[in-house]
Amino acid sequence: MLQEQKLKDWIARLSENGEYASHPLMEEFRALAADHLKLMRQLTKIAKISDRIQTDTRQMTHALHAASQTDPLTELPNRRHMIERLDAELCRIGRSGGGFALIMLDIDHFKQVNDAFGHIAGDHVLVEIAGLLRRNLRGHDLCARWGGEEFLVLLPDADRTQAETVAEKLRGIVARQPIVHRGHGIAITLSLGVAAHRPGGTTDACIQAADDALYVAKRAGRNRWATAA
Repeated sequence: MLQEQKLKDWIARLSENGEYASHPLMEEFRALAADHLKLMRQLTKIAKISDRIQTDTRQMTHALHAASQTDPLTELPNRRHMIERLDAELCRIGRSGGGFALIMLDIDHFKQVNDAFGHIAGDHVLVEIAGLLRRNLRGHDLCARWGGEEFLVLLPDADRTQAETVAEKLRGIVARQPIVHRGHGIAITLSLGVAAHRPGGTTDACIQAADDALYVAKRAGRNRWATAA
């Protein structure tokens, strides 16, 4: 806009100058100047549109990335997000030491909930359980929907004993708080498997250990936690 105004002022001064005002090419010069001003305005508009497109593209890229790492039902991180976080956690402890623990948990008899109350109720239960888990973990912990009615909790800088304490806390909170759906109280319990990362071990090995412990808890009667051997 400043350059445009300078050009207008310059043309005005030329027009007021008797030496140039009557020049035979003055009208053609004014026409060329008008075309130039028009092009400058068009370029300014194009630049603004380009800026908006770049901003929209960045926002869309961010939104798509977030969507690719979020479970659409529970709005928890999904399996992909958890795997990336576990890889980062493994790198962190490789640099700085420390460790982490995992809790694999499963909603007991979830199929019976769907059969008795319908899939909408089942989805509601998943959402409510996700909220309970999220609210009862530390800010730097991560809870992800692992698949179906399974969730995986990452506890950075936690050992086995600390993870067992968290597992019991989560189990108790869910067991004491029925999920209300359309006036019906749905009693929910969890089975949980606890595993602490072993130095030099892989994330896959730790996940498998937590999963194995989960099935030990299920075979022992559900509504309980078990720790990997």
